[in-house]
Amino acid sequence: MTTRLVVLAYNEEAGIGENLAAIRDLGLPDIEVLVVDDGSTDRTESIVRQMKEHMPLDLLSHEVNRGVGAAFETGLRHAAAVSRPSDFIITIEGDGTNSLQALEPIIRLLQQGYDVVCGSRYVPGGAYRGFPLKRRIFSVGANLVMRWYCGLEPVRDYTLFYRGYRAEVLQEAFRRYGRSFIQGQGFFANIEILVKLSRLRPLRAAETPVVYDYGAKRSRSSMRVWTNLAEYLRFFVRDLRRPARPAPRSGASAASEEPPVRPDPSV
Repeated sequence: MTTRLVVLAYNEEAGIGENLAAIRDLGLPDIEVLVVDDGSTDRTESIVRQMKEHMPLDLLSHEVNRGVGAAFETGLRHAAAVSRPSDFIITIEGDGTNSLQALEPIIRLLQQGYDVVCGSRYVPGGAYRGFPLKRRIFSVGANLVMRWYCGLEPVRDYTLFYRGYRAEVLQEAFRRYGRSFIQGQGFFANIEILVKLSRLRPLRAAETPVVYDYGAKRSRSSMRVWTNLAEYLRFFVRDLRRPARPAPRSGASAASEEPPVRPDPSV
């Protein structure tokens, strides 16, 4: 089984090389890294290309910044398309805020048969470190709301990007939802993914502790609380009026085409 690590990056020149080297130095077997560069205007893309000389690495680039939702769509759709059903796909931010110590436990839980494994700041051993108070209040509130709305047990942390999936679950989601699987444009897209996966079929979910170290972030955050809140509200209004449901399995269309991205010319 291969584990594909989808690293989302936007203007991360200050730390992306060091973060990728840290992943390489873990020495975990059967790991392939896919970086999605969401239209960075700094040296992020060139640094990732340089790292290709030192580790197995693929790069997908957006010509312009299209937002977190589009980065998830590009990375997860591509990873699902090239994976076998038994493979694993893990998403992580490229800014170094998520402890890599959680990577091996996520893989181990997926090996045990879980469909989705969420990194969590709300289980013993998980924590925030250096997180701005306003952002923390919003995060805690958002996760409480989503626990009530989605109800995927035992998940407590819906907002952290650090998450592992069995490839077959994402493949089924892209087939049955098609292009409507990831509709959110901003940070809410990460929550939307979990909500829609929970509606495919009963899922085996688990959490593993993650320390979110905001002080490790060297780039400026693109997350805006009020913009994010507006996206939550739009989703709830749309979903309450017409709940997002996957197509029946028998009638699912094979939505396997690749998203429009600029491939790395050095591949």
